[in-house]
Amino acid sequence: MLTASTHHPSAGIKRVAVLTLIAAAVLSACGGGGGNPGAVPAASGATGNTGTGGTGTGTGTGTTATADTKVSLTMTDGTNQPVTSLSGGQSATLKATVLTPSGKPAVGAIVQFATATAGMVAFTPDTGSALTDANGVAVVTIKPATYTTAGALALTATSVVESKTGSAGLNIAIGAAPLTVGALSFSPAPAGRLPAFNTLALNIPVTSNGQAATASTGLSLTSLCAGNGSATLVPGAISNGVQLATYTNNGCTLGRDVITASIGNSSQTIGIDVSAANIGAIQFSGSSLSGTAIVLKGSGGQGRSESAQLNYRVVDQQGNGLAGVDVDFSATTATGGLTVSPIRATTDASGKVSTTVASGSIPTPVRVLASASRNGSVITGLSDTLIVSTGLPIQKSMTMSPAFRNLEAWDVTGETVGISVYLADQYGNKVSDGTAVNFVTEGGAVASSAQGGCVTVDGHCSVDLVGQNVRPATGRVTVMAFVQGVEDFVDMNGDGQYSCTGWTGPAGSYRPLVDTCPSGGEPFTDMPDPFLDTNLNGVYEAADNDLPIPFNSSTYKPVGNGAWGLNYLRRDIEIVFSGSYARLSDVCYNGSCTGATYANGASIPLAGLAGTGCAARALSVRLTDVNNNPLPFGTGVSVSSATKLSVTGLSPATIPSTLAAGGTLHQMTVSPDAQCAPGDFTLQTKTPQGKITEFKFTAN
Repeated sequence: MLTASTHHPSAGIKRVAVLTLIAAAVLSACGGGGGNPGAVPAASGATGNTGTGGTGTGTGTGTTATADTKVSLTMTDGTNQPVTSLSGGQSATLKATVLTPSGKPAVGAIVQFATATAGMVAFTPDTGSALTDANGVAVVTIKPATYTTAGALALTATSVVESKTGSAGLNIAIGAAPLTVGALSFSPAPAGRLPAFNTLALNIPVTSNGQAATASTGLSLTSLCAGNGSATLVPGAISNGVQLATYTNNGCTLGRDVITASIGNSSQTIGIDVSAANIGAIQFSGSSLSGTAIVLKGSGGQGRSESAQLNYRVVDQQGNGLAGVDVDFSATTATGGLTVSPIRATTDASGKVSTTVASGSIPTPVRVLASASRNGSVITGLSDTLIVSTGLPIQKSMTMSPAFRNLEAWDVTGETVGISVYLADQYGNKVSDGTAVNFVTEGGAVASSAQGGCVTVDGHCSVDLVGQNVRPATGRVTVMAFVQGVEDFVDMNGDGQYSCTGWTGPAGSYRPLVDTCPSGGEPFTDMPDPFLDTNLNGVYEAADNDLPIPFNSSTYKPVGNGAWGLNYLRRDIEIVFSGSYARLSDVCYNGSCTGATYANGASIPLAGLAGTGCAARALSVRLTDVNNNPLPFGTGVSVSSATKLSVTGLSPATIPSTLAAGGTLHQMTVSPDAQCAPGDFTLQTKTPQGKITEFKFTAN
């Protein structure tokens, strides 16, 4: 039996003097005491002064060396064998035997078991105290606080009997015991593949030294699908040595998942068949276009696209993007050779996938269908409608129109008239926005300082012609607009593009506007280079100061090049720089006309409106400017005053938009008063700029 020295713990009672005497007596009896087996701590939950330790035998027991209260302490395992170490979840019995000072078993005495190092062991009961039985024996259970606890520990057992205190100490070792993972299982066991977004309970047995563990410290849960984010493993509680976890298939596409549970060097795996998530939808997410239209094949260029990238996203029923899904694409029409490429693509990590649609040669609306299948189910999605339209402008569709044709610009500087150009392609579709149109003029100034022309929006654009020098002697100004486009042709086979039947290259390889058709193509109008036709006779004449505009050349070509293709499309119009002051001629009255011409302030007699036989008479006059051109558009014609005469039915009362040489003809009816008295009236013209000319008509 291990003999220990008397120990003096402090238990919160006033026993210091008594214990000092006991210690002295013990030392006297033992001749100064034996060796020191180690420090014996104050009891956890009972305090006092410590004494000097006695000798130890290493058998796992200790006995006080006092002749008074005697305490011995042993620790035994489940087979009642003495032990001096514990590990992991192992528990042991601490047994203290207490004898009275007279050497008899102390019955009903309180024994306090304790350790000075907190947190390493746990007692049962947790107070660490027990009463002695009829044999003077008190018992508690001890075990490491956790499975990872490790180190050396001093234990004490202390009891007070008949006011005498006895104590025994015991040094033990605590070792961390490894946890072991047992065979994994699902509860309930899955029947077939686990569908996407379904959950199973995973059972993970955990033991220590063959005993059911109460904690799973250091447990690691992994799986193939959890590794790529398509499954989750969430640990729950541990009960009766079984750690629970929840496994959720979030649409894993591997087909079979392998789950691993490990603690330290102990691990177990279990496999489970999983189904990928069903496709919830294929969503069209937009295109590379700023609008919804692409131009006809061969009509591309700056700001004009013949193709568009279409973007889709494949998602599951939860709206999550599905990676690795093969998507097939097809167009709702292949009119004119429209194509889609690629016809199959695979979604990226976020479920995104794209394809490109390229136009053909014929305008058409089109949608692109995306389809994919999974788990036996086919899902489709359509793009928004695209419009394949708007080829290059063609000559026959080019239109040029002024706001009006007679501008008050001969005598006035700075007046403007708007000129618009309208363009369309072979099919009559408006050309793409951004098509550039240039202008030249033989008089005044055209366009703006920022742009020498205009750029189309919705198929047309406009510029201003400004009245200024140069002013041609005739007062007539030619303005020409030109734009790059294609020559007129007859689409004999209706494919929307020029076909070359005489092509000698590989079949189907002819490229309109790229290759030159040597002969045998569809009928077309071969256009020479344009020129500013100053006299509008349709013939280029350098002597008339006609202005040549060579296309793709440094010299003017008066004839075509013999091949269909690109050229400068052109239109021209004539604008009159009208004078502000009227001249009057061709006075026709009472069935006869005069050949005279009258200027501002002239007086013109009218017979038959006064005196015997007076009657109402029809009167017509011609109004022109100084160059025998029409007066400015919007010029008013009116009777400013009348005496004894009345004028009705004056028409037109406003100068219209006209290019007519010789001006405009105006008619009216002149009536005498009831007395057929002599009278007069004044015919007045007033231009938009307020310039007035007057002619006086008299009846005597």
